[in-house]
Amino acid sequence: MSLLAADARAFVAAARKELRMWRRYPLFILGLLFWPIVLPATWVLMGQAYSGGGDARALAAFAERAGTTEFAGFVFVGYAMYMWLSNLLWGPGTALRQEQIRGSLEAVFLTPTSRLVALFAPPISHLPFSLLNFVTMGLTLWLVFGIVLPLGPVLEAMVVIAIGIPSMYAIGSLFAASVLRFGETGPIVQLVRGTFVLACGITFPLVMLPGWAQAGAALLPPTYIVADIRTVLFRGVGLGGIAIDLVLLLAFAGLITLLAVWVFRILETSARRRGTLGSY
Repeated sequence: MSLLAADARAFVAAARKELRMWRRYPLFILGLLFWPIVLPATWVLMGQAYSGGGDARALAAFAERAGTTEFAGFVFVGYAMYMWLSNLLWGPGTALRQEQIRGSLEAVFLTPTSRLVALFAPPISHLPFSLLNFVTMGLTLWLVFGIVLPLGPVLEAMVVIAIGIPSMYAIGSLFAASVLRFGETGPIVQLVRGTFVLACGITFPLVMLPGWAQAGAALLPPTYIVADIRTVLFRGVGLGGIAIDLVLLLAFAGLITLLAVWVFRILETSARRRGTLGSY
């Protein structure tokens, strides 16, 4: 029990360390406020222009594929997931790589705490930034585009986000483990993020993909998170209507977490044998 308590303290300390480091760079917060507004707003304005300023036929065609006429809301929810993925992959996903660059990864692994603390603590520290993105985008929808979301669906969307958090951060931990094998992760971040954006219905309705791509999307947790948020916000469906999806998200969280631990153990052992654990 004392070991678990020590690991818990180390977990909290590691998360606080990440937050303190971000606090030293306050301009980072400006980016969190700027991009969640500019990126989706640009696409909303482009969509309005291409549809003839909201032509009824264009909206009907969009609703047939997306299940809602709320074009701006559809785009903003998708870009909220895009920003979440970006923060996840560039932050927690590269946390171990940053320790390598600083030359502190080996020192961290020499401490008596569990190696899993270094793997799973950084993702938790980035959770407030992801929540800030959702709040910023919700306020933009209201203040800029005049879309007032009812409180009930908003609370249900928060439940979906809460249930999706474990699977999303399990993905971040799995990605972080790859650092021990590949080193430089910048190109991999772009590849993985691009794959999620293309496959998960983040920027366009999922039905636009071919059948085989839709089948592949069903294996990715972000597909369910973004679809379920749109469902409860814009289609009037309650949590009961998406209960199966929520159960699948919890199952994904468990499976991906176990996979992340397994991959991390294998790659750590391999890096120790090759002497590359602290390599730049």
